[in-house]
Order: sequence, then structure tokens, then C-alpha cells
Amino acid sequence: MNALTTLMKTSRMFTATSSVMMEYLEWCLLLFNLFIICPGALVIEPSFDVPVVNVTVKEGTTAILPCSVNFLGQYQVVWTDQWSMLLTFEDRRIIDDERLSIERPYTKDWNLHIRKVKYKDQGLYNCQVNTSPIKLKTVHLKVQVTAKIIPQLSSNDMTVLEGDTVTLTCNVSGIPMPTVTWYRHTSDKADDSAKESEFCPGTTKIGTSGEVLVIHNVSRYCDGIYECEAFNGVPPKATRLIRVSVEFPPEIRLPNKKIGQEMGKDTILECIVSANPQEITVWKRNDMEIHKSIKYRVEIYEEGDNTITLSLRVRNLDETDFGKYTCTASNILGSDEESMIVYDYSMHKLTTPTTIRTTDVIERQPIINKWMYPDIFVNGREENVHEHMLDWSTMGTNKKNLIYGASGTALGSRNSSGYRLLASRMLILTSCGFVFLRQLILKTL
Repeated sequence: MNALTTLMKTSRMFTATSSVMMEYLEWCLLLFNLFIICPGALVIEPSFDVPVVNVTVKEGTTAILPCSVNFLGQYQVVWTDQWSMLLTFEDRRIIDDERLSIERPYTKDWNLHIRKVKYKDQGLYNCQVNTSPIKLKTVHLKVQVTAKIIPQLSSNDMTVLEGDTVTLTCNVSGIPMPTVTWYRHTSDKADDSAKESEFCPGTTKIGTSGEVLVIHNVSRYCDGIYECEAFNGVPPKATRLIRVSVEFPPEIRLPNKKIGQEMGKDTILECIVSANPQEITVWKRNDMEIHKSIKYRVEIYEEGDNTITLSLRVRNLDETDFGKYTCTASNILGSDEESMIVYDYSMHKLTTPTTIRTTDVIERQPIINKWMYPDIFVNGREENVHEHMLDWSTMGTNKKNLIYGASGTALGSRNSSGYRLLASRMLILTSCGFVFLRQLILKTL
């Protein structure tokens, strides 16, 4: 019984194993037919990751044109330019240009490198696989060129006359076309970065962008260094400095028209001269040029912006040094002069005003007796007559305003309140005297 059971199990296992073997043999036969009898039935053709790529580089750098091919198999890769010229075959360079090479960081990569790329290298490049039909990937190479200023077609340093029209040109090139901006430096130093905000003198930005800058009716204040800056977004910027020198006749300015000093001391005269060019500038005294000597010292100080200060020091002043001094300047365009006066300061000092001495008058006792003038009303209030005594200290020096007594003693001023009070009191006493005399005469009769 056991033997029969075991035989039946073995038969079932053999049947199952035979079924698996049959399936395996069927698969093997299928694969044999595919790869041996019909070898092209399951072949996967090559493909590119991206069909079109744009590459933008700066002139002089290395351009990398990418090309990755999947499932290349036995096919081959070549690079051609926009004129269908063969550049490379697989990893070998065909043309005689050492700047080109094939770089393969990975197995599927067939990148074309162009070192020190030039603007003329710009265009379309094709990565091709020799399938049927041919498969290709297009790379558009764009080369940017930094801005450049063409010296032969641009302005150089120039000298002009005040009032002329000045034209500055800055001819530029670059891809894309650069924008030109004009600046004016306020210092003679070319590397000075300080720029002002108004045109003549100094501007951070002059007018609109353009290759030509025109300055009409140029003035001395437009003298300086102009800078044209060209930039197209591709570093670095291109710049050019142009020195514009504006010539004009002298103009003299004196800080002081008059100056005072005491004898025996020194004094300094200053004359500020603006001119271009600076030629002859002197101090004159009595139409004679003053030279450096023991008596005089002449010095020149540079102030910048075509301006100098001519200083004259006169030592140990005496009477002959007082008077007019003239500063004279001249150049090929004209001349100018200004004069100043040196005077004796000791003669112009402020002095204390003289006053009349009234000591004797004040010490004298007034001729008015107290019993003659009781308290009275003045201006609506009760006051004592002694408050209205004559103010001798304010009489002044005009004798016509003084009142004199019989003995020749000055009593007061006609305009003083004391005089008016005295006159009124005397008038009252005189009236009372006449009334008393009249009554006495009537009694007698």
C-alpha cells in the first residue's frame, strides 16, 4: 500500500516537472527564432535626450555643445556645422582646428568642445547618428562679445575756447550692441569716483545715452575730464577718458577792496585769479611791478580749477606804504585788473565822543527859593517843584537854548520843563503884584 502511494506521488511530480520543462523549451525556441532567424525584430533604435539646445557663451571662453545618445548600439555619432561640414567622427576630430574636441564624461555623452570660441563660431551645430533615416540633434550656439571702444573713431583730449560748441564721440562695438553713458569727473584725477549731480560743473549722468555728446556754448565751468562708458550686459564695461580744456581770459576777484593796518606791522594782500592758460599775474604799486625783496614777499597758491591766489606780504608798514595796490593778470585771450586800498588803521580807530563839562554849572545853586514854589500839580499829579529843577547835564552846547539871570548865571534851557515852570510862576507873581499895588493906591485915595 505504501509503495503504491509513493509511486503515484512520483508520477505526479514527474508530470509537473515535464510541464515546466515544456514551457521553458517553448520560450527558448521563441528567443531562438527572434535573435537567430529574425535578428532585427527587437532592436531598439538610438534616441537623444533633448532634440534642440541653445548655448550662449562669452567670446574667448569654452563652448560646450551637449549630445547624449541612448541605445546607440553599433551606430556611430558625427558632428557637422551649419554648412554640413563634417567636424568629428565618433571621438576623432576631422577638420584642422585644434580648438575642437569630443569629450565623453559618460558613455552615452558625445559633447563637442570649442575652446577660445570666436564670434564667427556662432551658428547651428548638428549631432548625428547614422540610422536610416539619420537622426540628429541641433545645438544653436550664440557668442556674446563684450563692449569695446574703437580708439581710432573716438575723440581724444581737446582744447577749446569758451563759447565754442564741443562734440565728443565714443564709437563702440559689441554683441549685443552696447549702451553708451557719459559722465563728467569733478577732479583732475582720472580715478576719482566722486561725481556731482548737475551739468557743468559735474554730473553723475549727462543727458541721454548715445555715442555722441554735444556741449553748446561751452563755459569755463565745463572744463574737466569726461568719461564714456559702454556696456551691453557682458562684463566688463569699456570706458574712455577725454580731457576737455576750456581756455578763457583772466578774471580777478579781490576778497577785500580795503584793508587797514597800523604802521610798523605787516599786512597781506590777496588776489584770486581764474584764467586758462595762466600766464602773467603781478602786483603793482604806482604802475611799477612789485618784486620779491626784503620789503615784499610774493607767493602763488594753486587753488585748482584754473584758479590761483597771488599773495603779497608788505613788511614793516610806513607812511609810504599806504595807498593803492593793483593786481594785474593777462594771457593770450585778454587781461584784467583790480585795485585795493591799504590805509592807516590808527587814524580810523573809534574814539570816545567829546562832551561839554558841566561841573561848574551843576555845582551852582539854583536861584529859585523853596518858599517861592510850594507843591504843585504837574500833568495831573502832585509833584514837588524841586523835581523839576533844571537838568544842567542835558542842556547841550547850544547857547541859544540857555536862559541867563541878571548876574549872567545860566538858569536853564528854553526847552526844559524847569524853564516852563519858572516862567509860569513869575507870571503869577507879577499879576499878584499888580493887584496888591492897585488896592494900595485905592486905599490911599
